[in-house]
Amino acid sequence: MLNKILALISILLLAYMTFGCSQTPSPESAAPVEQVSQSQPATEVPTGIPTYTSVPTDTIVPPTDTPVPPTNTPLPTNTPTETLTPSITPTFSPQTLNFPAGAAVKIGTLLWESNEIGVDSLRGIELAVRDFGGEILSHPIELLSYDEECNELAGQRGSQLLALDDTVVGVIGTTCSRAALIAAKAISDKGKVIISPSNSNPEYTAPDSHQGGYFRTFPNDIQALNATTQYTFTELGSRRLANLYIANDKIQTLWSRHICQLFQDIGGECVLERAVLPGTTFWEPVINSLLEAEPDLIHLTFWDNKDAGALVTAIRNTTDLAEIPIAVWEGLNNPGFLAEAGENAVGIYVSTTNAEYNKDTLAYQTLFQDYQAMFNEEPVSIFHAYAYDATSLLLKAISQVAVLHEDGSLSIDPLAIRDVLYATVDYSGATGYLTCSPYGDCSAVQGGKLYQFTSGNPDTFNPGPADLLSSNPSQVWP
Repeated sequence: MLNKILALISILLLAYMTFGCSQTPSPESAAPVEQVSQSQPATEVPTGIPTYTSVPTDTIVPPTDTPVPPTNTPLPTNTPTETLTPSITPTFSPQTLNFPAGAAVKIGTLLWESNEIGVDSLRGIELAVRDFGGEILSHPIELLSYDEECNELAGQRGSQLLALDDTVVGVIGTTCSRAALIAAKAISDKGKVIISPSNSNPEYTAPDSHQGGYFRTFPNDIQALNATTQYTFTELGSRRLANLYIANDKIQTLWSRHICQLFQDIGGECVLERAVLPGTTFWEPVINSLLEAEPDLIHLTFWDNKDAGALVTAIRNTTDLAEIPIAVWEGLNNPGFLAEAGENAVGIYVSTTNAEYNKDTLAYQTLFQDYQAMFNEEPVSIFHAYAYDATSLLLKAISQVAVLHEDGSLSIDPLAIRDVLYATVDYSGATGYLTCSPYGDCSAVQGGKLYQFTSGNPDTFNPGPADLLSSNPSQVWP
């Protein structure tokens, strides 16, 4: 019996040595064991491994005014992210332009550079780029220029090249309205924007003909009619307007609609809107329609000096119409109209677009001094300030939508630039405070001027202030 017990103890001792001791590390791989005193924590923290402190689940965290983001929300870092605002992640359109790290962001110019007006505008653009800092998110700003030569063909050629160039974000131009006819569509069709510092043609910002990417900082010619309606209504007491315009002419139709609407808005009535065929020589039907309407103000929006002179003469030769005030638009503000109308032009009112901004403001005076310092001469026209504002608006819009990536590359969506421009309200520029309409009119200069012819002699044509005896026509409003 004793022998069996001793045998069993031997088996158990052998098993313990075989299996239990095999889990003990060898002296070469075993970590040294340190003595832990009662004053030290019982847990050893290995060197070089980050430590994490967690808040026990039963610990109450005092409330703060700053919301605590969810644990799966990344915290803000200094690394730029593809975000326009903290709450909006951009959705890029197919027109989005991409620029590698350090690549230039180009602004196209489509101006009449072979004329001093275009040169003056280009200088305003250069000053605006300089004042902006010359770069957008570490990408230099460069200008790519084409001369539109004040004609449709050159405007078309330049606009197509700028529209197809994927390094061009937006365009400043054109100088001449006729050059913008095709350019506005070519640029808009590629999703880009074109901002003119000198176009005045009402057609380009009319509801039924406006191209989505077209804007301008120069006043719309249609503003000239504001002076006509204000003066005749308040100073002459006119209440019944008859407007005659050239048939089959889109701009003439726009003018007619606008002046009738303006007159109605201030309490008057548009008693006659009649289209007249160009080259008309038989005026009796027109005169009869005027007699039936019994207006106390007659307005003509004619292009042709000869047609306008003939109609004015017919009105003056009609007894019941001879004393009714006549107003004409700025297209007839020239010596050629006086040559056709002669003395029948005396007393006729002519409206013009007001393009004069306040040159006494700090903003303009700063621009004026910078212009002199950079180009060693005074500005040669008024257009440098309109071009300066157009460029500043464009650069501001680009900077708001440009997205810088971690590798230094840049993405700019031209359609997003449009959105920013249409949302522009009271932007402080060199020409005043600019607000963009839904159809692209952004000018800070509003209203118009009204003059009155004092002589029918074309040799005396000299628009000027009322206090100058040689003025013909002489300014009466404002």
